Amino acid sequence: MHGPHHRADAPDLESCPECSRPFVVPVALLDLVDEGLYLLALECKNCGHLATGVHEDAELEALEARMGAATAEIESALEIVEVSRFIDELGGFSRALEQDLVLPEDF
Repeated sequence: MHGPHHRADAPDLESCPECSRPFVVPVALLDLVDEGLYLLALECKNCGHLATGVHEDAELEALEARMGAATAEIESALEIVEVSRFIDELGGFSRALEQDLVLPEDF
């Protein structure tokens, strides 16, 4: 459904009109304009730009899906970093064992 407040060429909600970064999130539901239309306050978590606008259910669902995908990517990257750190620590421990720097009394 494309209502009077939605343009087919409108940028995604998460794209900031100020800094163009994809870090805009809804911070407050200000009003229910009509069935499926909401007046929202949006904030860019990159530059702090605040805006209000009327948005449809479909736009909000798409934003939620993109935010979920971004969160999953961040969590995946953090897991990779944690595994890399563990491997580095394990390598350091192995080198210490090889050089007899770890003794039974260290435990």
